[in-house]
Amino acid sequence: MLSQITLNVIIASYVLALLNLGFWTRLFAQFPQAPIKAVIFGIGVWALTVMLLELLGPSRLQKPVAAVLILIAASAQYYERSFGVLIDREMVRSILETTVTESRHLITWRMIGTILLTGGVPAALVFWPKVRRASALHQLWRWPLGVALSAVVVLAAVFSHYKDYSAMLRERHDMMGAYQPGASLAALTNYLREEWKSADPTAAPVGQDATPGPYLAAAPKPVLLVMVVGETARAQNFGLNGYVRDTTPQLRARGVINFSDAHSCGTSTAVSVPCMFSPLGKAEYSRDAFLRHENLLDVLAHAGVKTEWWDNNTGDQNVAKRVAWNRVDAVLAPSACQIECTDEAFLPVIAQVLAQIQDNTVLILHSIGSHGPSYYLRYDPKDAVFQPDCRSSQFSDCTAEEITNAYDNSILETDRVLARAIDMLAASDRVLPALVYVSDHGESLGESGLYLHAAPAFMAPPEQTRVPFLMWFSPAFGDAMGLPPSCLLAKANRPVSHDNLFHSVLGLMNIETGARNPALDLTADCPSKEMI
Repeated sequence: MLSQITLNVIIASYVLALLNLGFWTRLFAQFPQAPIKAVIFGIGVWALTVMLLELLGPSRLQKPVAAVLILIAASAQYYERSFGVLIDREMVRSILETTVTESRHLITWRMIGTILLTGGVPAALVFWPKVRRASALHQLWRWPLGVALSAVVVLAAVFSHYKDYSAMLRERHDMMGAYQPGASLAALTNYLREEWKSADPTAAPVGQDATPGPYLAAAPKPVLLVMVVGETARAQNFGLNGYVRDTTPQLRARGVINFSDAHSCGTSTAVSVPCMFSPLGKAEYSRDAFLRHENLLDVLAHAGVKTEWWDNNTGDQNVAKRVAWNRVDAVLAPSACQIECTDEAFLPVIAQVLAQIQDNTVLILHSIGSHGPSYYLRYDPKDAVFQPDCRSSQFSDCTAEEITNAYDNSILETDRVLARAIDMLAASDRVLPALVYVSDHGESLGESGLYLHAAPAFMAPPEQTRVPFLMWFSPAFGDAMGLPPSCLLAKANRPVSHDNLFHSVLGLMNIETGARNPALDLTADCPSKEMI
């Protein structure tokens, strides 16, 4: 029969030794000339694990709590070892707020087998040994004593080489970000704290003074701006940005205005989508602040512009909560929804709006784009130009070339859909059309051992933060709205970001409001605009 502290020591030893390989790899790499410092710090983290088990699992809660923590650590290690993913608050948000369709691609037999072997079996074994339980009176001092003794070991280890360890923790956030289950528990706590703070907030008005400017007011036809929010498209694989493969031949042929140095607000949909529609900008953005302010769709509504949101992804992320939104499905576009809906499902939506439009309209299309790991589901197999392509959601089943081929095919699909949308808009004699496309974030394809996206901000690589951003408008739109294409083309190579989107859409639509910042509006200093 084991004592409670003995079982916690055994569990902590297993978790730290076998479910924290990423942590140990980083730690020993930090002290290549002094491995003893790595060992001492590791002892401190081992004591921290014991302390967590003591703190969270007193008395009869010990075994269920320990089992849950083992499963958390095993799951987190699997995704870190497979994709280079570290768990932080926004990753927790992405996990909890994703759709079944999206999440099922990450659930593979390999994942189930690995987590079952490294987490499920050990978690079950926790319930096997008998544990000598202290009396209720004994627990009153044994529980805090166990926590306190563990804390003493943690502090002793840290202060043994405090200068080295404090510098490491300041500079290497990924070190403790790889420690499990601690990093996952901290991320979940931060997520719940933010959700509590922002529960059912009242949105402060933004741009209530918004009115149509003289160009919009005098437009001879309804203005239709189609905004396509891309998903997981990275700038490095966009042909328009100089990629070795021409993955955007149709957009090139249509003379779009391509901003070649564009940067995202975040590395996940849950951050970037609300941020790009917010007036706050990356520096001031937080989820709570976003929810407490109206956004671009509200300002457009204040100006009398009709807005529609159509989704082929994980929802509107609270951007359209004051505007009705719809989801594309097989009923709307059966040919585009054989397994999952590709973004071709948006084309009937555009046709429907063109046929029925009466008012100035902004149509937002939230695409599935290049969302991984199942890139092969984002395009029709007959359109797979780059071969062989990875046709699995388990990257270990594919070569690096196959993964890149599948990803590039998904970019080609975006090129096709955007080009067909532009052609539909250009062919209509009922509207003055324009289109804006910007991706929410990029994607890692194995660089530095990283895959997918949602890397914490402190370690986000450029592959996850550089995004495609382009505009197209018809000559009739440019003439009517006072926008010579040459003005925007002159800015195409300047650094831009999601911060520009809110203000530039208001500029494109000629909405006059104090909420529009001319310094961030890419149309602000265009010659004809100066007459406003």
